Amino acid sequence: MRGRYFALAIMALAAGSAGGVLYERERMAQDMDAGETGDEILYWVAPMDPNFRKDGPGKSPMGMDLVPVYEGQEPSGDPEEVTLSAAEVNTIGVRTAVARVEDIAHRVETVGFVDYDAHATSHIHTRVEGWIERLELRAVGDEVSEGDLLFDLYAPEITIASSELLRATRSGDADEIAIARTKLMNFGVSARQIDEMAQAERPAQRVRFYAPQDGVVFALDAADGMYLRPDTRAMSLADTSTVWLLVDVFERDMAQLSVDMRAEARFDHLPGQVFAGVIDYIFPELDAETRTLRVRLRFDNEEGLLRPNMFAKVALVPEEARQALTVPSEAVIRTGRVERVILRLPGGSFRPRLVTTGLRGGFADGRRTEIVQGLAPGDEVVASAQFLIDSESALNAGMMRFAPTEAEPATGKGLLLSLDRETRQARIAHEPVEALGWPAMETEFALRSDVYLGNLTDGQEVEFEAVRGADGLMALTRLGRDDGVDATGEGVVHAVTPEGKLTVSHDPIPALGWPAMKMDLDVQEGVDTAAIPLGEPVAFDLSVGEGGMAVIVAVRAEGAEAESAPASEIAAVEPQDEATPPITVEGRIKAVDAETGMATIAHGPIAEIGMPAMTMDFALTEGLNAAELPLEQDVTLTFLRPDGLTMVLNAVETKPAPMIVTGTINGVDAEAGMANITHGPIPEIGMPGMTMDFALAGGVDPADLPVGQETGLLLIQGADMSLSLAGTVEPGQ
Repeated sequence: MRGRYFALAIMALAAGSAGGVLYERERMAQDMDAGETGDEILYWVAPMDPNFRKDGPGKSPMGMDLVPVYEGQEPSGDPEEVTLSAAEVNTIGVRTAVARVEDIAHRVETVGFVDYDAHATSHIHTRVEGWIERLELRAVGDEVSEGDLLFDLYAPEITIASSELLRATRSGDADEIAIARTKLMNFGVSARQIDEMAQAERPAQRVRFYAPQDGVVFALDAADGMYLRPDTRAMSLADTSTVWLLVDVFERDMAQLSVDMRAEARFDHLPGQVFAGVIDYIFPELDAETRTLRVRLRFDNEEGLLRPNMFAKVALVPEEARQALTVPSEAVIRTGRVERVILRLPGGSFRPRLVTTGLRGGFADGRRTEIVQGLAPGDEVVASAQFLIDSESALNAGMMRFAPTEAEPATGKGLLLSLDRETRQARIAHEPVEALGWPAMETEFALRSDVYLGNLTDGQEVEFEAVRGADGLMALTRLGRDDGVDATGEGVVHAVTPEGKLTVSHDPIPALGWPAMKMDLDVQEGVDTAAIPLGEPVAFDLSVGEGGMAVIVAVRAEGAEAESAPASEIAAVEPQDEATPPITVEGRIKAVDAETGMATIAHGPIAEIGMPAMTMDFALTEGLNAAELPLEQDVTLTFLRPDGLTMVLNAVETKPAPMIVTGTINGVDAEAGMANITHGPIPEIGMPGMTMDFALAGGVDPADLPVGQETGLLLIQGADMSLSLAGTVEPGQ
């Protein structure tokens, strides 16, 4: 154990040192960029302590070189506010979530077992001694209906009593008849059989026993020829159309119990199904040993899915709920005396905010906390920015990296059912969302605080973009009208290509983030390209189709009214701001002109802005060395959009060589694109051997992977440090 703590201490020290070095390098890079611009140095500051300042260069108390702060780089006047670059945010793993308003009610979580409904059971006994001559049921579990014959019993007392009934009937003595009938009824003979005995020619030799209810046999003690006595149970029947579920509630949750609570039960062997029930009875006595209170729940079971002794996870939910503002529980920092969250501000700044919390974890999925004071709906809070301490946490973080992000959001279209501007909630009946694997359905989304709502009203067709926060929930980052036209551009059509595309020189198109350029655009089927005037100013409507690519859906003379929608109904385009996210795309650099600072690049489709694959010239940022750019290699290109339209090449990343490690593929989920792998140590990144899930890299066919065999694994590490399986090789290669 001491060795484990020592190792953890060494890892923490190494992580802190590495963080300091990375921070210093980042600051040095900023210093060099600022120095090239000739800005005035205001003062010198310690890299790890912004409060330590000097008028000139020197050393910090930690022995690190002081770094200059240039004019325009000085920090905010608020000492609690911290500004991080996009690279720093990615490096330390910042994940955010949107504060949302939702219905909450304190849930009581417990477990229990299914049992027969004792109010719907019957035990079959005879009231006389006798022998079973014919048994209709043979095994426990046999189903019966009310009135079905269970068995015939030969009982001498019944024969004697039926003889007395015959004599009384033939004599016509009403008193004797009544006495004889009462005697038979006391022996358990039904009125129908007594009538048959009274009309028979000879005394009855046996009596028949019928099922008093529908159900199944859950206990069977009788057999053919068996001698029965009144104290012997022949069998027991139970109606399983309703069942009980017996749960134990901890003493601390007793105050939350009420008879009007609804019960939700889940079973491991029935994933995704939730069974609804009610509280049938709250027992009056507490168990002295377990300190729990027994509660009996009742569930409908017409389909017969619930069987006695099944184990269930149960939530008891109050009938009435209230609306409250909530955030992920991990976003709340508790120091014992105060509670606070880290609020994300525009421009990459973060600031602590004192909050007052209410209900914690006892509602929804148990992972959210009510905020009573301190936040407003739509505020963005930091929910994850710490080192992951076990492989399960690392897996969860890895899955979050594959979720829709700000750079690659999930997009969808649908009908706006309701919009609450105060709580920033939108309910949309949307079409299938392919990026999420969602079918067409109604979904309620939280709206981020910076989403412009304009004059949106209920009942409008809308399109939206959504990203998944650290809480696993989807929040909208854009919401606007959808009238079939995603953008309108103006320009000149030069030619119709043999493939039926239009060669267009167009002005900037802010709605798509396109700068002015010349390009070939696909045309929607039905557009008459022969009637399009060439070499004349035109306006054209664009629709972002399958795969995120824009196609021309209409062309008209410049100034003519659009046919798809009146001009007054087309939503105004919001201007792009400096926070426009960068674009990352695969491509190849064909040529570089160092003198002009331009590069000819062949890039793939850019789904974020609906731009098809093409070859065109791009300007280079000042930090890129034109001489070092790799030519004719498959690379990852990152473009900045300083004005929201112009694309400037900012970074080029060559694809890393795969790491080879020996391991075994335990299983493959082709639909999810994941493989569960047990691998040996990976010395390149200092990872020990373990079992975890890996994403399959593009081009990997799940059917070709050798499952259950030891093999050489080709692993690629992405920019976000996540690992993916790129293929396999023979062991030892």
